[in-house]
Amino acid sequence: MDGDTMLNAVGAALVLALVVGVAVVALNFAGGASGGDAPDVDWTIERVNDTAVRVTHGGGEPVRTDEVRVTVDSVSRATDWSDPVAEGDSTLVQASDGSRVRVVWNGGRGDREIMDSERV
Repeated sequence: MDGDTMLNAVGAALVLALVVGVAVVALNFAGGASGGDAPDVDWTIERVNDTAVRVTHGGGEPVRTDEVRVTVDSVSRATDWSDPVAEGDSTLVQASDGSRVRVVWNGGRGDREIMDSERV
C-alpha cells in the first residue's frame, strides 16, 4: 500500500467513526431515553426525634428500590426498604433539624424527578 492509499483509508475510517459516534449521541438524546414517568406515589416525611425522620409510602404505585433514593440536603441516605416499595413501607433516615429531605425517582438514562420534598 502506498502512502496516499494508506492516508485515504485512515481518513475514511475516521469519518466513519465520527458518523457512528454522532449517531450514538443522537439516539441517546432523541429516542434512547426510557421516556417513563415517575410512579404516582403519595409520600409522608415526618420527624420522629431530634436526629431522624421517617419516610413512608403513603399510597399509589409500587416503586422499585433501585429507582428511588432519599436524600438529606442533597446527600443520598441508605434505606432499608423491601423491593418493591409499596403502600405502608417506611424507612428511617438521619436528618438534623432544618434539613431538606427529598424522595427522588431515578428511572435511568436521565429520567429523574423529585417525588416529594420537605424541610424537617
